[in-house]
Amino acid sequence: MALQPVLQFIVVCLLSTASKGELESDASSVIQLSHSLGSQPFEPRGQINVRSLKSGSVNIQQDSSYDWKDFKEAAEANEFYHLEALVKYNGIERTFLTSTKACQLYESRLADIITIHVDLLGNIYGVSVASPHSQQCTGTVPEFEPNFNTTVLISYMEHGPIPDVAMYVQKVEQEKVAKERGETKDNRSFIAKYWMYIVPLVLVFMMSGASNPEQPAR
Repeated sequence: MALQPVLQFIVVCLLSTASKGELESDASSVIQLSHSLGSQPFEPRGQINVRSLKSGSVNIQQDSSYDWKDFKEAAEANEFYHLEALVKYNGIERTFLTSTKACQLYESRLADIITIHVDLLGNIYGVSVASPHSQQCTGTVPEFEPNFNTTVLISYMEHGPIPDVAMYVQKVEQEKVAKERGETKDNRSFIAKYWMYIVPLVLVFMMSGASNPEQPAR
């Protein structure tokens, strides 16, 4: 299988509404890519260089180590395409494994989307691969050059919802003042108000009835 080096400069899209300036760290990182079709061993695919997550400065160098016939056979066998990403940043190495259906990648002519997932501290916590071809595979694809056409996306972790503590405290204080003034009304039903008195009486009647059964008539 001949290696065909391809150098691609990728337009990076930001997938969240979080501000890039919120990242606490913006260290450069390297993501080494390896890939596999089905149960075949992993082979080098290329490397993503992330110069800055804040500015979105990213480029990718790839080697297509599979022939188009390899993808065709994997697609016909309904196998998966596997991508292994070894991330190196801040002196830390982490490996992520992601997969997509080989037939979708084959019918998109090796157009794929690699998403880099980043938390608010600027740490990469995941890498995923997907194909823009999301329809059902048909298997009708003419011969093509097995060169990847990759788009790299950066997805930032968003802030979770922040509870309105001040509003809650204000509401509790208002209810407390209204209760002290006697302005609040108890709209509960009779049973809901006095169940603690009703239940013991019912139990007493039930126990007294069980201890004094009626004598059979002669």
